[in-house]
Amino acid sequence: MSFRAFQICAVVVFFALLPASAQNSGGAEVPETDQPAYNLARNYDESGANQQAIDAYRMFIKASPASPLAARAQFRIAELIEASGDLSRAFDAYQLLLTRYPDTPDFEKAVTRQVLIANEYLGGKKLQFLGMAIVPATERAEQMFTAILKNAPFSRNAPIAQFNLGLTYEKQGKVKEASAAYQSVLDKYPSSSIADDAVYQIGYTYMQIGTSGRSQDLSALVLAKNTFEDFLLQYPNSEKAAQARDNLKAIGGRESGDLMAVAKFYDRYRNYRAAAIYYNDVIRRQPGTADAKFAQERIQILRSDYGDDALRTGPERAETGEKVALRRRLQAQVETSALANFNGPSRRDIVPDELPVVSRPKLRTNVRDMRPVPSVEPALPTQ
Repeated sequence: MSFRAFQICAVVVFFALLPASAQNSGGAEVPETDQPAYNLARNYDESGANQQAIDAYRMFIKASPASPLAARAQFRIAELIEASGDLSRAFDAYQLLLTRYPDTPDFEKAVTRQVLIANEYLGGKKLQFLGMAIVPATERAEQMFTAILKNAPFSRNAPIAQFNLGLTYEKQGKVKEASAAYQSVLDKYPSSSIADDAVYQIGYTYMQIGTSGRSQDLSALVLAKNTFEDFLLQYPNSEKAAQARDNLKAIGGRESGDLMAVAKFYDRYRNYRAAAIYYNDVIRRQPGTADAKFAQERIQILRSDYGDDALRTGPERAETGEKVALRRRLQAQVETSALANFNGPSRRDIVPDELPVVSRPKLRTNVRDMRPVPSVEPALPTQ
């Protein structure tokens, strides 16, 4: 027999000779006084007497909170409560396990069960009171996902919990909080399989803000548009790509409608320059649409009725021919005075004949230009 085989046999014999109580402890030694109480609860459990098992497990934990079997007992309590259908209490039982016994080998299992329970409430399950179902518990789901992320921010279930927390905010109309929660998915778990869903939902929340009527400008719709465009660039094969394209079309129509409303407002109050700006924006953003056609026709009417000057942006009026000639002559004179062989007046003395010379006050450029305050006050006049 090889030495390695001898080592393995020795380990097997050693564990075979251990007391049964130690074998059930997951490697930790269980005091003999703990085993009978735990076995009693276990017997109730195996016989199907669930409530008696729950009570016995609780009595055991209360008597021996530091026992190596206490964590296993608490996990089993949570499982039995969940099997009874009281999911809210089951979540709290798993929560007690995770906070009191964070080193339990059932940690990931407990977190997974919490996520599944929270998903039930997110999906519309109603809280129960005295055995009767009451209003949907979206707020309860929010509390659950928040607790999960606090317990296990880097567990394998954390990205799902973070994303679903955003969904709870969204269901409650907290669109800004929802957007922040989805952004946290990208910040904390960028390699997660639901990163594409998070990007999509960020765009969707911006779209909700922009189309709710509460937004004072088009910034939310612009952000939604940019986010959906980024989504399609990063995840062109996503199952939500088609919906993102539809959303872009809807945003374009809404954006065009808002611009058209602003343009008509200025048009109605005869601010034709501002109206033309927004009409042109409609044409640029939605070419080929009915709104763009209307905007084009209206601009032509305004131009025909009031002229180009009324619609031109920038200077209030275009320069007249005389002003253009004067400006060009002055510019030529200044450029000529800058030549090295120029022998005429300095550039600062060149003033067109058409413009009056205005004497300007001399600016003080040095501290010596200031008169000092007299050290002695002047004598008062005498009578």
